Amino acid sequence: MSASQTAKTNAAQTNEDIGEQLLALRADLTKLAGTVTHDVSDGFEEAGRQIGQTGRDAHKMATKTVRDNPLMAVGIAAAVGVLLGFLAHKA
Repeated sequence: MSASQTAKTNAAQTNEDIGEQLLALRADLTKLAGTVTHDVSDGFEEAGRQIGQTGRDAHKMATKTVRDNPLMAVGIAAAVGVLLGFLAHKA
């Protein structure tokens, strides 16, 4: 086998190796993208649950506070109404 034939054979083998490596890399990247997407989705679901729980807790606390101090709640609501009335009148 001549030197030029050996070089062509080596180049062809190298091209095949690079092609195989690219296919393997593409498969690995696809797998990684799927894993990242799944992890991000799980994170959003957990954040949504925590936000929902925080909202429910705040609602319970506000309800309890109003029931414990009804006159204060009415006074605060009246003050906010008066303030909004003044702001609306000036606008």
